[in-house]
Amino acid sequence: MKPFQGSKKLEASGLKIAKLLQRGGFQAFWVGGTVRDLLLGRKIDNIDIATSARPSDVERLLKKVGIPSKDFGRAYGTILAATKAGPVEITTFRKESNYADRRHPQEVVFVDSYLEDSMRRDLTINSLYLDPVAGKLLDPQGAGKDLKAKLIRFVGDPKRRIDEDALRMMRAARFCAQLGYKLEKNSFAAIKTRAKYIQEISGQRIKAELDKMLVLPNKHVAVRLLDELGMLRFIMPEVTALKTVWHKSRVYHLEGSVFEHAMLALEKIRIGSPELAYAALYHDAGKGTTGKMRLKEEGMAMSFHGHEAASCEMIEALAKRLRFPGKQAQLILWITRMHMARGPFSRDMSLEKKVTLASHRYFPELLELWKADALSNIRIVDGKRQPGKPIAYDQGRELLANINANMKLAEKLSGGALIIRVTKIKSGPEIGRAKSALRNEIISGAVKNISQAKYFLKKFARHA
Repeated sequence: MKPFQGSKKLEASGLKIAKLLQRGGFQAFWVGGTVRDLLLGRKIDNIDIATSARPSDVERLLKKVGIPSKDFGRAYGTILAATKAGPVEITTFRKESNYADRRHPQEVVFVDSYLEDSMRRDLTINSLYLDPVAGKLLDPQGAGKDLKAKLIRFVGDPKRRIDEDALRMMRAARFCAQLGYKLEKNSFAAIKTRAKYIQEISGQRIKAELDKMLVLPNKHVAVRLLDELGMLRFIMPEVTALKTVWHKSRVYHLEGSVFEHAMLALEKIRIGSPELAYAALYHDAGKGTTGKMRLKEEGMAMSFHGHEAASCEMIEALAKRLRFPGKQAQLILWITRMHMARGPFSRDMSLEKKVTLASHRYFPELLELWKADALSNIRIVDGKRQPGKPIAYDQGRELLANINANMKLAEKLSGGALIIRVTKIKSGPEIGRAKSALRNEIISGAVKNISQAKYFLKKFARHA
């Protein structure tokens, strides 16, 4: 490789710090995901540097050139350089041992060799070292071969890497989905035998990893891999329980079990929103406890009356386990609670109720869940299997557009003075009802000017 030129601001800062450390007599390399993404032509949004310099040496050299620094974990050798382009993590070469809680090493020893440092890393693709000054790439764990073969492999003994930190199992699954790679067979087998260890990881760390998975374009691939590896049943038992729940209908939900419906709904979520992804996974989770066989028009089939309330209870349990922030949990709960309003919204819901619903701050997210839910319901139409149509989604989008376009006109024309003058209603609740009715007509686009507003008000007064 040619010496890195540092064309972008953050990369230029990373190059400057590497030069600074090397001029101070130390080794300094860009390391891990920074190098991996550079080789893959992916955008670099952070820079990590591995160095033979001790934390005190790093702080001294940064201070010398006026770069502020922060102790980001001195015990683990990490100092944060606060550059104008963004933070750069600088970590001393180290080796670790005696992981008592499958996360924290009880013993950390600083070393002078990047070879020793590479042996403690989780995955081979994260064990690349690049000297950006000389343009020299170092690959002590065979990452280049795995990148060419599109394989995710643990460094060294996969069982040992997992025993050190069980969250590495989820990271391996995420990188498979993120990069479109396969999990190397020995790494796959090691995870299968140790999947239960994920229970020993804190809910916050699991959620942080899940959030990264659930914003991927192929998030469903990541979740299916978690299931295949045996981890999903410990992380989301309410979801894996849906594998045994079926609608038993001959005309709708022909995609398979409720679990398959949830996976398909997850796939249909095109927006990188973890909240929508969690809702897609859990919106029908309550069907696992509410199903009853009932006689329907097609014959006997399962009915899941009230499942949305049961789903919300399961989301609350998930939020408690994984320590969701309050606002995030509220969003997921509201759109899950309201996902069954999709049918009434597209059929017989009053305009007043539609406008009220559409005025909710989470309505745009609800529309996305409605769309995913409809598209993941495979049904028989005219003798053919096909996905449901997102009718409520289309209607909701149109209503939102009308609300945005017509709100100013609604505020202008639905004032009390015009209503009293046209309807001759003097005061009381009827004024409020007339105002609300006119506002809704304007917002929906049915009333477009003052002449139409007067006509509507006269008609309203005759039926009041």
